[in-house]
Amino acid sequence: MGGVDSATIVLHRLRFQESRVAVQWFTAMLGRSGSPPSPGAYNNNNKSHNNNMTLILTESRTLRFFSFTVFYLAQGLPFGLVLYALPAFLAERGWEIGAITSFVAIAQLPWSFKLLAGPMMDRFSLLAMGRRRPWVIFSQLALVLVGVTFMFFPGGLDDAVVLTALCFLLNSFAAMQDVAVDGMAIDVLPVNEQGRANGFMALGQVMGSSGSTAISAFVLTTLGLYGVALMLVVGFGLILGWSIVVRERAGEKLLPWTEGEATARSKQMQAQSWKQIGVDLLKVLLLPGSLLVMGGSFLFLLGHTFWIALTQIIVVQDLGIASTEYSSWTAISTFIAAIAGLLVGLFIDRRGVKLFYLLMLGCYGVLAIAVGLLEASWQLPAFLLSIAFIQAFIYQGAFVSFIAIHMNLCWVKVAATQFALYMAWVNLGRSLGPKMLSTLQPYLAKEQMFFAISACFFLAVVLLWKLSLQTHQQRVTELR
Repeated sequence: MGGVDSATIVLHRLRFQESRVAVQWFTAMLGRSGSPPSPGAYNNNNKSHNNNMTLILTESRTLRFFSFTVFYLAQGLPFGLVLYALPAFLAERGWEIGAITSFVAIAQLPWSFKLLAGPMMDRFSLLAMGRRRPWVIFSQLALVLVGVTFMFFPGGLDDAVVLTALCFLLNSFAAMQDVAVDGMAIDVLPVNEQGRANGFMALGQVMGSSGSTAISAFVLTTLGLYGVALMLVVGFGLILGWSIVVRERAGEKLLPWTEGEATARSKQMQAQSWKQIGVDLLKVLLLPGSLLVMGGSFLFLLGHTFWIALTQIIVVQDLGIASTEYSSWTAISTFIAAIAGLLVGLFIDRRGVKLFYLLMLGCYGVLAIAVGLLEASWQLPAFLLSIAFIQAFIYQGAFVSFIAIHMNLCWVKVAATQFALYMAWVNLGRSLGPKMLSTLQPYLAKEQMFFAISACFFLAVVLLWKLSLQTHQQRVTELR
């Protein structure tokens, strides 16, 4: 932390700087002066001080947790709309299973193309604004503009091609934002905070998904795509504002036209060639730990999205429950589970992520078998509601563990590309899950499909059982 030579100098300068901080912060926010006083002028010990009004991620644990919660909320907005609200709404309108699953699969494909964004972010950035923040700002701005685009196609709900294209575009920039945010998280989060941070990040995503599900279910039946557009523009716009006012490290520019400079660490970590990125990436990806987790997590998301697609059809089409009621169940159960998920992060930081991930995957598999065996109880509202809450809690625990375990695998040098590749691969499973429903429909009854879902989770447990995170991390430190 630069700016002082000793603790004595800090004490002598502190009072003088108190009178300048507020004015310098305000003018810097407007782009009329240089960056605020160096955080090195204060000994923050990983805590924010009242007399330093700048928002620097590396200097405040509270700010890190809050900011990543907000950024992950942006990723939840498309999930709630595309994975929950729209499929239920379209099923209620009589769309066939094949049409709905094709829509979801194509709309979710950009999450499998995240690898294309990772190398760009590792290779290029406006380092004076941070390694990842310029990309976060760009993708958030693009999401706002996509929201505006929805307004120009009010008839999209009756045109499968238009609706699929709009949602594909929405997910494209949401996936880009995800890559940038994940790279930033790996860059600024200490290892001993990753479990708790992922609990907050998962909470943010669920808040976005639950809110989006509930709001979309209402506006789709009243305002159509105009209402969806309004929700997206307001939600993404607020998050864009937050991405502008926070910085990764002290001394960096707030905006391109304000004063500031790149930190020495950012310059050192920035890749200088595509070849360097490719070589470093292969070194870490071919480690046994990487391969085991990639296989297990692919099966996890394949089984999860298969579950989501199947239960939507059963609840809305077979049991005749209104899509708005189904969406409300989903929103409430996932939100409560997300709050409980904060405790998962604390458990992970203290006891280890592998143990909890295995436990949640095993529970998911057992739940799928139970639902398949209890087909006669599907008509009971109490049974459906109980399953919705149990599934939400299990998935939340698995998701927090899922993100944390992939962060544990990353080499900071190529973190954006490595994490993006992990997510691109496993999100291919997310896209294929709904297609499993239409593929197996001619051969299996719906209750039998739950046994196929359970097989995905149990196979994931078998793969991850062989993982040693300690050995993997030791091998990463030996890479050159």
